[in-house]
Amino acid sequence: MTSNPALVAFPMHGQHKLSNEGYRTRDGHLIEWFGKKLASQGPVLVASRPEPRVLAPLRRYSPDRVAANTVPRTTFLWRLPSPGDRQRWWVDSLKAYHRIVPDLAAPVITWNPFLALSSAWPVIVSSGVPVAFDLLDDWTIHYAFEGVRAEVIRAYEVLFAHAAVVTANAEGTVELARRFGREDVVFLPNGCDPERFDPTSTASGPLTVGYVGKIGKRLDLDLIVDAARRLPDVDFVFAGPVLDAEYKKPMDAAPNIRMLGDVFYEDVPGLLRSFDIGWVPHRVGQGEVGGDVIKTYEYRAAGLPVLTTPVAGANSRGLDAVTVAEAADHVQWLTEQARNGARVPRQVSTLPSEVRWEGKADFILNRLRPVGARA
Repeated sequence: MTSNPALVAFPMHGQHKLSNEGYRTRDGHLIEWFGKKLASQGPVLVASRPEPRVLAPLRRYSPDRVAANTVPRTTFLWRLPSPGDRQRWWVDSLKAYHRIVPDLAAPVITWNPFLALSSAWPVIVSSGVPVAFDLLDDWTIHYAFEGVRAEVIRAYEVLFAHAAVVTANAEGTVELARRFGREDVVFLPNGCDPERFDPTSTASGPLTVGYVGKIGKRLDLDLIVDAARRLPDVDFVFAGPVLDAEYKKPMDAAPNIRMLGDVFYEDVPGLLRSFDIGWVPHRVGQGEVGGDVIKTYEYRAAGLPVLTTPVAGANSRGLDAVTVAEAADHVQWLTEQARNGARVPRQVSTLPSEVRWEGKADFILNRLRPVGARA
């Protein structure tokens, strides 16, 4: 194990995802800031979810894409994921965690609740180190964990009972923590690093409505296809990986929808400069998984006016220039923006200080109280 880490972090997935996507997720942003904050104390050990050995060639990443003062640790299993039940890997991989953390003297933060059922958990408990549990989504209702729901519930039971610090990114995850008896859960919404974004526009050509994020069940496909059909003179740009195959064909078929594929996070600020409007066409109710929408903060940091469906928290984050409307009203709103054939002006404002990832990292570190990390 890396000698004397100041913190041990268990991200939802692993280092290859963090590095190859650019630390764009909540766990990634916080890990970046933990590395900076703890630079004088020691490295942050990033303990990836164990991977099948057969996938090792696909899990490579460039060393220069590892966040400063963080040290990745990955282990592999000589076992194949079940081709008919890929979700089971979350459970099947648990026996290998002890090889990532054979001993422990540093505080722990996890975004992966399955840590509590892993072979590393007895080491963590016996060490007596404080554990922070930072909630991303409610996995009891997340479609990606339907096949392992019983194990998810058991992991939550164990982790919520032990964690010294519980933080939640949204109202839905606050409620999740309370269902498991954690009335002391701290509401700590998502945010951004405003200084990464340039609010000056480079948009050209047709009015451009842009979306950055995963393309799958969280998105309202009917809304997207209908808006593209009814607004043929508007460009709709989608940047992100397609997670669910049923989305690809109808979106590819629309002549005014451009699918850019995955975009490395360092390139996102430049991409946002080419948009006129930031769009959040998420499904409401079914499809929501209890989390918070990071892209809304990033759109606003780039000065983009935002149009979003009324997902949980959409109108309660202290951000201006965010229009919250039912899906049925999106086309009318977009029609009004496109009516004069001119660019939609940027709406630049200073984001509230509490949206900064740095402050959220400080809060968690102060609760864990590693030496020298207090704000």
